Amino acid sequence: MANTSAYLVASLLEKMTSDDTDFRYMATNDLINELQSPTFQLEDATEKKVVAAVLNLMKDKNGEVQNLAVKCLGPLVKKVQEPQLQEIVDKLCAYVSQDKEDLREIASIGLKTVIVQVPVNSAVAVNGTSSYDAQMDALDILSEVLFRFGSILATTNLQDKTATALFALLSHARPALRKRATLAIGNLVAHIPDNIFEDLMKHILQGLESSKNSPERLRTYIQCTGTISRSNAPRFGKFLGNVAPLVIKYTELDDDELRENALQALESFVLRCPPEIVPYIDTIIALSLKFLRYDPNYDDGDDNEDDEDENMETDGEDEEDEDDDDDYSDDDDMSWKVRRTSAKLLSAIIGTRQDLLGQLYATIAPSLIARFKEREETVRVEILQTFITLLRQTNTYGGAEYEMEATLETSTKKRKGSRPGTPIETDQSPRALLRGQVPRLTKNLAKQMLSKSMQTRQSGFVLLKELVTVLKGGLETSFMLFVPSVEQSLSTASHVDHHHLGTNSNLKIEALGFLRSLFRTHNPEVFQKQLDHLCPPVISAIQDKFYKISSEALVCCMELIKVVRDISFDDEAQKYSYSDLDPEAKPYILKIYDVILQRVSTADADQEVKERSILCLGVLLSRIGDELKPQLAVCLPLLLEKIQNELTRLMAVKTLSQIVESPVCADADIKDSILIAVPDIASLLRKSNRPLKVASLHFLDVAIRRFGKVLPAKSYDELLAELKPLISEEDLHLLPLGLTSIVSVLHSNPSCFGTVKQEILPSVLKLVRSPLIQGQALDSLLALFAALVRTNDKEFSVLISGLVEPAAVRGPEGQLVLSKQAFSTIAQCIAVLCLNSEKNADMTVAEFLNKIHNSQTSDSLKYLSLIALGEIGRRISLSGHRDLHSSILAMFDQHSEEVRSAAAFAFGNISAGNVEFYVPIIISEINKDPKKRYLLLHALKEVITRYTQKQGGQEIEAHATEIWELLFANCESQEEGTRNVVAECLGKLTLTNPYKFLPDLQGRLRNESPQIRGTVVSAFKYTFIDHTRSYDELLRPLIVEFLSLMKDEDLNVRRLSLSTLDAAAHNKPYLIRDVLGQVLPLLYRETEVVEELIHIVEMGPFKHRVDDGLEIRKSAFECMYTLLEKCRDKVEIFAFIDRVLVGLTDQPDIKMLCHLTLVRLSIVSPTAVAQRLDDMVEPLQATLNFKLKPTAVKQEIEKNQELVRSALRAIAFLSKLADANTTPKFALFLAEVRSGPNAYDLNQYVTESESRDDFYANMLRSDAMDLS
Repeated sequence: MANTSAYLVASLLEKMTSDDTDFRYMATNDLINELQSPTFQLEDATEKKVVAAVLNLMKDKNGEVQNLAVKCLGPLVKKVQEPQLQEIVDKLCAYVSQDKEDLREIASIGLKTVIVQVPVNSAVAVNGTSSYDAQMDALDILSEVLFRFGSILATTNLQDKTATALFALLSHARPALRKRATLAIGNLVAHIPDNIFEDLMKHILQGLESSKNSPERLRTYIQCTGTISRSNAPRFGKFLGNVAPLVIKYTELDDDELRENALQALESFVLRCPPEIVPYIDTIIALSLKFLRYDPNYDDGDDNEDDEDENMETDGEDEEDEDDDDDYSDDDDMSWKVRRTSAKLLSAIIGTRQDLLGQLYATIAPSLIARFKEREETVRVEILQTFITLLRQTNTYGGAEYEMEATLETSTKKRKGSRPGTPIETDQSPRALLRGQVPRLTKNLAKQMLSKSMQTRQSGFVLLKELVTVLKGGLETSFMLFVPSVEQSLSTASHVDHHHLGTNSNLKIEALGFLRSLFRTHNPEVFQKQLDHLCPPVISAIQDKFYKISSEALVCCMELIKVVRDISFDDEAQKYSYSDLDPEAKPYILKIYDVILQRVSTADADQEVKERSILCLGVLLSRIGDELKPQLAVCLPLLLEKIQNELTRLMAVKTLSQIVESPVCADADIKDSILIAVPDIASLLRKSNRPLKVASLHFLDVAIRRFGKVLPAKSYDELLAELKPLISEEDLHLLPLGLTSIVSVLHSNPSCFGTVKQEILPSVLKLVRSPLIQGQALDSLLALFAALVRTNDKEFSVLISGLVEPAAVRGPEGQLVLSKQAFSTIAQCIAVLCLNSEKNADMTVAEFLNKIHNSQTSDSLKYLSLIALGEIGRRISLSGHRDLHSSILAMFDQHSEEVRSAAAFAFGNISAGNVEFYVPIIISEINKDPKKRYLLLHALKEVITRYTQKQGGQEIEAHATEIWELLFANCESQEEGTRNVVAECLGKLTLTNPYKFLPDLQGRLRNESPQIRGTVVSAFKYTFIDHTRSYDELLRPLIVEFLSLMKDEDLNVRRLSLSTLDAAAHNKPYLIRDVLGQVLPLLYRETEVVEELIHIVEMGPFKHRVDDGLEIRKSAFECMYTLLEKCRDKVEIFAFIDRVLVGLTDQPDIKMLCHLTLVRLSIVSPTAVAQRLDDMVEPLQATLNFKLKPTAVKQEIEKNQELVRSALRAIAFLSKLADANTTPKFALFLAEVRSGPNAYDLNQYVTESESRDDFYANMLRSDAMDLS
């Protein structure tokens, strides 16, 4: 291979020196191809010759050969050794210094190419800045060098020299050179020491003060301040107090370009130096509003709202005026740039100052609305985008995700109550202020929505969509103003020239998106009388040739159909309510049906259009099936046909499910088709397609519940045979669906019990041994056992035996044969059987008592017996077994710790069924036997918990005071486990009578004992778990006092107080919102690494580093994440981000918490996060590049892999905010990751992030019928 390469290179070198231009060109091109091959290597002997030949070709007379030579340098520098690399750089620098302009330009390009490819750790990088003579080209090169290798300057003596040279160039006569010098300074300031930075800022301040009469130089200095603030905001912030007033003052000079530069610099200050710019925010807002109206060459009248209302003209006149505006032209007018930059500056303020939202609606919003009439399209679009930013900030500020469930309900339903923590809309809240401005907003925007500008209309539809999303409506009386624009936008011909084709399509998609949100967020009654305006545009769009428009129109049509006939579900009455179809709507329904059927029947349609057309057909039939009986006879066979097609069967199954669930489709009209579909869809359960399995199981469940009585017995046998493989722990999402379907089978056809017992029950009894059965899967399993025993209670003993059998197996001494979760599952199943067959319950309890009395019984069987007795006692009173407590208390002396804990669980749950009898026994035993105290406290916890969950406490009230004193007598225990149980008991007991116990808890917050303080603050955590607001007036005054324990001298008390703060933020954030100003500094302090808490533990020859502050830091970051979700309007976002950046360099557990926080930050505060992306590069890069020791164990390897995945997920979400111009370091880092070993994982997470890109829009999105 080496000989082959050497021969090839020799041949190419010969041709590269040929007199024939074509030979030189082709040889150079071939050399590039070879150098790009990963297997190609240059020998030492030929390296110098190749380098010399390529450098020589840069002086070639032919321009194309020169260009190829420059292109060749990129791959060449990766193949040659350091001496040849140095030779290339020196030669290129020499070329740059020559007088020949052509050679200097081509050498400059070559030098930049080399700089980009040189490894950062290369020694050549140190000498890459050797010439400043050819100023223009050299500055370009220098800027690139400083960006990539600026840190290397610290190892040389070039920093001061470079800074001095660039300082001088700021006063150069040529504007282009001054601009390049500004960019180079921006790259330099990130790497120079403080003394040089201070000299730079003094130089700029002197220039700003001494250049009052030179607008050109002022522009340069102002641009430089903006560049420096972007490159090194922390150090620049110290000088902002001197810089900002000067920049603001110079906006008064009559120079539009200078004003534009000044406003751009102020935008950078707002984004990059948020704390320091606060004193100037009001001034900057006033300045921005002033220049937003600045249009000296055009008089469009006063912006005053009243004048505008009085001078409203007819639509025809408006259109004529618009045409006049479009014809207006003044090539020398630069004022539009000032207005556009003002809008961008306002957008920056809105995006970073969510704490001022109320003020922004009072000051900025009216001016933005007034300027919707802006004559210059680019400025008008920027103003609309600024208002969109304001709306999105309002959505974020209002805690949209807390109220999101309200948007998913039909507008005919009233919410019974708001979720705790939902911000209440007061008269001065941003939403209320926005609602007050809707009339003027809609009036002004409606005029612009009829303009010829597609971009204006597109931005207008985005604004309207955001508006209805934020207000959950708001256009009830004014939506008709925008219908003409919708009609105009959707009727625009698609066969326009290619230049406008994409814009036209985007306009239609945004118009349909607005309609969809409009229908979804308003009461259907609002639109009933306007269907003649709303239906035709949507019907027309469904037939559009472009698949994206047709697809969006189909989704919009689903919402339109729900408007035509609203169906709601009454939770209390458990029935659907709906009205008759308006006769005037019938023609439109038939038209919709025709176009949808045409789309469904088209074989060559796009897959997305096929799927959505089938779903839309389902919504139509399920809502209006009683009016479309002839059409049902046509559609149902068509849907059965679609089930046979692999590409359409998923949507066909979902559509059939909607039809079966529909209250308007009569049984007689759909029964035959559904019965045919059942076996076909049951057979789909064998497919590997998981979404198809989920949809099929849902269909089978609803079909059996509705038509199970008429389903043939053969179909039941086939169905159960298909369901059997799903009864396993392999897929815990499919499992509950499968179990629910079996329950429906038993309810509909009890004669299937024998088949279920023979075919399904063995799998179920195997399933109960799994430790994974929890949540929905467990609920479905319990429902199945309840259905089994209700269907045939003669099989009770068989079912009990099958459940007990796994625990009867003898296992290793001292170990349980199954996991604790599996025992809990089995015990709950036994309790459900007893609950549904009470005549067998006493016998079962007696059998379990015999088992625990028998000394030969294994620990596993005793454990199960005790857990089962507890579960039964929780559901059924066992007061008939008077000696039951003695038997269970005897188990407290067992050797097995698991048996003892099970006895405590059983005693507590049984006691909850008969408080009057058992609670005095528990209290007596606690006082009498200290050895059993911990277990008895657990039993007491079970009693208190059960009564707290019942939202009562009357029965336990008689013993509450005695229990309270007993608990405090044990809260100074040295065992942390005992203190934790006591704290939980205290907190939950407080809920039974908060007016009595909360003041007592408050009084003990200042106790001298850190154990008591810690127990009390933990007890408060459990008082926040209750979502009712009945005692909030008692908790509110205590918040500041108990949170003051965050300053406690005891580390454990501080950690527990953070945990309590986290619980308060989760469940009752409205109680802590007003005190966050005091809390956050204390919280941030706990995120810092305290060296005094780190010590070295010697374990034989090994030394282990122990950080006692790790747990409290984890609690602090967890609490920060919660506050970001629940109280983000009260969080100063930039200080918050600073602490997250510190956490990115902490321990792995904290890094992962910070990665999660960054993901949420990227969604809720993208503007603020985008300013700090470059600061995140180093810690994220360190995480990805971390190398484990060769001796690392499997656990360490897995933990590191999890950390890397966590970092990649954060990078994926942050990548949406990256911009090569504003965040060059992050953009470069992102490119490296995308080309590295983690590229595949990153792409997967990018796909995930894109699916959540528009978080709130996704919450509003629904592709199926919403009947709930």
